[in-house]
Amino acid sequence: MRRFPSQQRESSWSSRSGAMTVLMVFSIVLFLVTAAFSVDVAYMQLVRSELRVATDAAAKAAAAELSRSQSDADAIQEAIDVANANTVAGRPLAIQASDVQIGRADLQPDGSWEFTNGMPHTAVRVTALMSDANPTGSAPLFFGRLFGLRNFTPQRVSTASYFEQEVCLVIDRSHSMCFDLTGPAWSYPPGTPTSPDEIAYPPQDSGSRWETLEDAVDLFLTIVSGVNPAPRIALVTWASDMDNSTYEYSITGVTSPAVRYEVPLAGSTYSAISNALTYRGNNVMIGATNMSAGMEAGIDVLTGPDVRPNAQVTMVLMSDGQWNKGSNPVQTANDARKEGIIIHTVSFLDAADQQDMQKIATRTGGRHYHASNRDELIAAFEDLARILPATLTD
Repeated sequence: MRRFPSQQRESSWSSRSGAMTVLMVFSIVLFLVTAAFSVDVAYMQLVRSELRVATDAAAKAAAAELSRSQSDADAIQEAIDVANANTVAGRPLAIQASDVQIGRADLQPDGSWEFTNGMPHTAVRVTALMSDANPTGSAPLFFGRLFGLRNFTPQRVSTASYFEQEVCLVIDRSHSMCFDLTGPAWSYPPGTPTSPDEIAYPPQDSGSRWETLEDAVDLFLTIVSGVNPAPRIALVTWASDMDNSTYEYSITGVTSPAVRYEVPLAGSTYSAISNALTYRGNNVMIGATNMSAGMEAGIDVLTGPDVRPNAQVTMVLMSDGQWNKGSNPVQTANDARKEGIIIHTVSFLDAADQQDMQKIATRTGGRHYHASNRDELIAAFEDLARILPATLTD
């Protein structure tokens, strides 16, 4: 039977319409599959990151405990406890004693470190596997089960070792360290004389930021004194150059350099660090915040001829303010990184420069601590003392 043109057009349109419907359905299904796949991939990456953080923390804590106690059993238990304190895929990471190996790390000609079972024991290797055969279990997928993939089993192996440590405390001694802990500038502890000006007096023995810092560092020194081998520690304090043209000089008759090399690495003792901080706290503190000058001095100390070969070099940078003199300290951090120096940063009180301090730590592989009050500052230095001996080597 002969078709008229209108019938032919209707038949052609119907065919194209049917094809488009099939294509649209296929596209929607493909989009949903892709979206589901993307969700699971992102979740898998998150779980892997959480597993890395937890395993690294367990290895470092165990190596630090090994350096303090020289006990394999204590180190293994520390690894188990720290792993369990970290959450992976919404639940604590459970590892067993068999997942923790005690040994040593040997430096290879190519600069890498190789873990062995040799003596003396200076390294801890932690293997964390998420599977249904382990207490933590595997990580369930959201949509993978639609395609026969119900879960995945990530694994992380972390090795941490403790070495001879060379440490430089790089401490802010700008005038703001004389202020109290309330936060605002020019707010001094009770009892600070006002005549002729508060600037003319050392920080108060009670309630000043410097006094709080002294207590935090004293605890830090007490803890690291139990590490074997104990780290050598130098002390640098910094502010900004203050000459005889300043208002502060007209009031105090004192000039002050941006940097003071208070205690060197060679022959240093922990009592010398404590005494130097006390001495500095008994004197007038003047100056602004030239953070990069302090960091450059710390780099000089940690790259000097007194540094022991193969020792881990670490700077602890503390400030209660925001840099307002000198060059950008974040750029100075790049110089430290080139020298293999790790910088841990501590910002004190909420007006301190947290953003740049975080960048400095991140660029050098260090950790940033922010302390909003006295207790948090002391806790920051306590934690630093406990993680300081251990470094990830794998």
